[in-house]
Amino acid sequence: MTQEAIIKALKNGPLSSLEVSNLTGMPRATVLSTAQKLRDKGIIKTGKVMVGKCWLAQYTLIEENTTDDGSGVKYFCGVPSYGIFSKAEYRVMNAQAKRLYQGNPQFTTYSKAKPSENNRQV
Repeated sequence: MTQEAIIKALKNGPLSSLEVSNLTGMPRATVLSTAQKLRDKGIIKTGKVMVGKCWLAQYTLIEENTTDDGSGVKYFCGVPSYGIFSKAEYRVMNAQAKRLYQGNPQFTTYSKAKPSENNRQV
């Protein structure tokens, strides 16, 4: 619930920790700890703002970027995704399949073209 309140407050633009605390009615310690969790999840980004003589944290909501650039690659939070898995996850699955099937099964590589009758080596 506290995370939802902070996300709602940041929908209109970046706010300092003091402004978020005043808008949501939460203590500043709660705002700081919740914002740290949201930052670790990649939902918000944090910066520093000077207010008077002191520095305050400024929070900005990161928009979900799920654009498709035409090559079949979709970006979720800045990570390229090919289908439902990322490229690294496909590599891991391919390595596991090679290890399980001892070698090079059909489905892990592209099929090589067979030589034609006219171009055979004797």
